[in-house]
Parts: sequence; C-alpha cells; structure tokens
Amino acid sequence: MPAAQKDYFVYLPEQRTAATRDCAVISAGYSQVPPGGDYPPLRHPMDHHFNRAAGRILDSYTIVFITGGGGTFESAAAPRKHRIEAGTVFVLFPGVWHRYAPDPKTGWVEHWIECRGPALDRARKTGLLDPKKPVLRPGLDPDLLHCFERCHSWAQRPAPGKHAVLATLCPHLLAVLEHAQTARDRAPQRIDEVIQRAQAAIAERYHEALSMERLAKNLGASYSHFRQAFKEKTGLSPKQYHTRMRLQKAQDFLANTAKSVKEIAELLGFDSAFHLSNQFKARTGLAPQPWRQRLHRRTRR
Repeated sequence: MPAAQKDYFVYLPEQRTAATRDCAVISAGYSQVPPGGDYPPLRHPMDHHFNRAAGRILDSYTIVFITGGGGTFESAAAPRKHRIEAGTVFVLFPGVWHRYAPDPKTGWVEHWIECRGPALDRARKTGLLDPKKPVLRPGLDPDLLHCFERCHSWAQRPAPGKHAVLATLCPHLLAVLEHAQTARDRAPQRIDEVIQRAQAAIAERYHEALSMERLAKNLGASYSHFRQAFKEKTGLSPKQYHTRMRLQKAQDFLANTAKSVKEIAELLGFDSAFHLSNQFKARTGLAPQPWRQRLHRRTRR
C-alpha cells in the first residue's frame, strides 16, 4: 500500500438493507507490523482479540491478504502449521479455531476484511473457500491488491451508504481471488511472475520516483527483457504503467476529496502541481481542476 495508507481498523454496525443481504461487511483493516512488533495489538474489541497461545474463534468469515514479510497460520480444520509469505491469503471460518502471527524477524503487512452472508456461504459450497484448505497463494496479484485498496478507501469514509458499497466489494473480491488463484495454478512462466510482482510493487509504491532498471534488477531480470515482456503483457512500458497508476490515483483524489492539486501532486510524488496538470491533461484532455468541476456537475444532475 502507498505511504498515504495508514494503519487502521474499523468495526461497522450491521445494517440490514437490500444491498447488504447477500454480504455484510463486519470489519476491515490494514496494518504494517514491524520486525519485533507486538502482535496482535491490544486495541481490538474483546470478541476479536486473541493471544498466540490461546488462539481465537469468530462467528464470521475473514479474508487476510499478506503483502509483505511473513509468518505462520494454524487452523483446527487444517492442523498443519502453514508458512505465510508475501502474496498469501488465509481465510478464517466461522466457528473454527485459528491463530496466526508475523515472524518477529520480518514482521508483515496485512490487509483484512471480515464479512458474513450467503455470498460467503456459496463460495464455501463451491470450494473456493474451504476450511480444510484455508491458505491460498494467488501471489501479489495487482487486481487483488487494488480490490483491497478500494475496500480500505470505502471502509474509512464517514459517508453514509458505505455499508452498501462494501457489501458489493466483498463478492467482487471473491471473484478476483478466484481468478488470481486459477491463474496461479496454471504455473506461469517465471517472467510472468516477475511482471506480476512488478505490477504489485508499482501499485504499492506509485508515489515514489521508481527506477525501473533497479526494480528489474531486484526482481532478478535483465531490464531489456523485463521491459519488453512487461509491454507485451500490459500494453505499456513499466514507466508508462507507473504514470498511469499515478494519474488514476489523482482522479480518485479529485473525485473523492477536497484536496488541492498541489496537495495531490505532493502525495503522488509529482515534481510540482504544474507537472501533474500537464500529465493529467495529456491523459484526460482536461486539467485537474476543470476535470473535477465537470465531474461534480455531472453528479449533481
């Protein structure tokens, strides 16, 4: 996740509406646990808190996505202790004892969403969610990362109606997870894995002035091969992909916050508001402020 994403958690009062009948989101959160950090933190409700020795049982489903570091996970339905690393999802099932924790040497980065409803029960019946196989390894799939990012964005908004939006995002997350897992099971070539990891790295660090040559080196690939394969896979060069990601974030900020163009430019790592405006106009045909004004005029109709 980008630097703008801070640690948070939110527990939502259950709302019974037409939009939330299929899936209701109970809670969501994001946390960067540093090496040697206390875990779990003493700040969650009593029915959700646990210690490593005793473990815990919940009455709902929770999907946890680890995007950095590593640790371990155990479940009564699958007694073997599982090693967890970046790119791993593990699922907590209602009524099933479990425990998990980051490795003290590495810490980890966790994203989670807790929900209940028929959509989750159907995923369990079809085998996508299986208590006997609670650990999935979709890798650092950029679509899955983006889906969690949208969940975080909505979960932290004070806006009324966010329960309904989150209720639709949960089934979408399940669909993305199934697609990512299926793609992973097809054993892609190594360069495909490198590109997937690069996309995830760019998605998490879009606000930084990334060196694509250094990124390729860190991923163990030659830059020329990496750039060619990346463009074949995405239709864009790594640098163009990075710029597009930043501009998509700029559109999100313009649409959903009152931040100035200068503030947005600073958050996204542009050299200046002028630089952002030029890039934005080249992509959308409008400078940021006129784009925002047009969007707001449309939404008021």
